[in-house]
Order: sequence, then structure tokens, then C-alpha cells
Amino acid sequence: MKFKEFKIHHFKGYVQNNYIVEYKDKILIIDGASRPDVDPLHKYITKTLNSPVEKVKLFAVTHCHPDHAGAAGIFKKRFGTPIAAPHDIDEWYHGFRGTLQHLSDTLQSRFMARKLKAKHRVLYYNKRIGPDFKLYDRSVLPGFEDWEAIHSPGHTMHNISFYNKKYGILYVSDTIIDSRGKFLPPVPVLFPELMKQTLRRIGMIKPEYLLLAHGGQPFYKFNQKMIDDPIRIINAGPPIYIRLFYFISKFTNVYRKNREHA
Repeated sequence: MKFKEFKIHHFKGYVQNNYIVEYKDKILIIDGASRPDVDPLHKYITKTLNSPVEKVKLFAVTHCHPDHAGAAGIFKKRFGTPIAAPHDIDEWYHGFRGTLQHLSDTLQSRFMARKLKAKHRVLYYNKRIGPDFKLYDRSVLPGFEDWEAIHSPGHTMHNISFYNKKYGILYVSDTIIDSRGKFLPPVPVLFPELMKQTLRRIGMIKPEYLLLAHGGQPFYKFNQKMIDDPIRIINAGPPIYIRLFYFISKFTNVYRKNREHA
């Protein structure tokens, strides 16, 4: 997708979509990908885009899960690429209960990879992201001031989305999932009332384009059905067959501290 100042390249990651925003003199990687994506990302940048890896000026991470933060830390260690992420991202996996949650989430990503018939790869990564730039609601991305963070709680308390107001482009991470043409909420929605508020806020923004972390298309034209259908499903409650995933997603102390939103 080409715009005046940049091109957005769709990068099909291990179990998720990532987006590489290429400017004339810099590159932004939207979301932190999975650990197995480190080498393919490097190859895509240096071979497909024919750019030096030093041109990547920022890894923008939405939340701490393995398919959204697994590559960023390794990329930073190898190539020095700074990370921008939610200011409270490291609270989710903090302490003993956080370590249990990190292990549980990694196993859940392994289950998702098997379901998608992805090859077996190591998914474990350092649970501490340690962002160089801490993002709050409406924070602009350092060096990419045409993009801003939108606080999007529901899946976790710290989820953010990335919005380019000029062109109406919104990357929503896991807030909306496209499953064979059906728009669904993620699993789990730990904070359903906050998730519904997040979805309604997206509806009020009325973006031109939605970029999804999990979907069959690289780019979507926004329509109200993308908001109404997930809210309807959240109101109905999780089906019995996925309630186990909810149970094993509540180890983190952050959930215990915010039960009033559950």
C-alpha cells in the first residue's frame, strides 16, 4: 500500500501479520512479531527492500504476548533497534505469577502455531521488554510523529493500537480478528467492558483502513460490522470450548488487581 510519504509492506510472520512502514530514509516495524521472525524480517528488509538494517529506526510493540513481542528484544540485541511499547507492558509478566503467565501464553502460542500448521519453532523469549520509549494514550511514535498510540485495553490492560490520522490507517493488533471473513474478538477477552469501550472508540475514529494482526487479508476497508460483530460475541460470553484459555490467562497479578473490569 503506497502513500505520499511511505509504503506499507505486509510481512506474513510466523503466526501473525506485521507491517513494515518504509519511508525514504527510515523504516518503522509495526508490532514485535514472534521469535522465529527475526531472521526472516532481517532478510525481508535487506534483500526484498534492499535496505540496510540500520534504516530500521523503531520497533513499535502493542502488547507483551509471544506473537507481538517475541522478536523485538532479539532484534534490538542484534542490531540496536530501539523499542517503543506501552509504558506498563512489563507489569503483565512481573513476579512469580507473571512468570506463570508468560509460560502459559507461550504454550498458547505453540497451540495456535500447531493449529495453523506452522513448523515447530522455539517461541520462548525474554518476558521483560524494557522499552526504550514508553507509550501512553495519544503518544506519538519517536521519529515517526505521523503515528500515534491509542490505548486499547480488553485483551490485556496495556494493549495499544497505532494510528496514522492523515491517511486514516489503524493497526488494531489483536482487538479484532478475521476468521474466514467473520470478525471476532480475540481469545481471551479478559476485560470485556474495556474491550467494548475500545471497539466503540475505533468506531468513533472511523479509520479508512484497518490492519489486523490475525486475518486473511493484509489491508481492510473499515466498516461498522467490524465493531458490531465482536461486541455481540463479547455480550454472548465465551463458548464452553474456549473457557480453558480464559482460565490459564488469569495468573498475572494485573488481572487480579483489575477484576472489577472482568
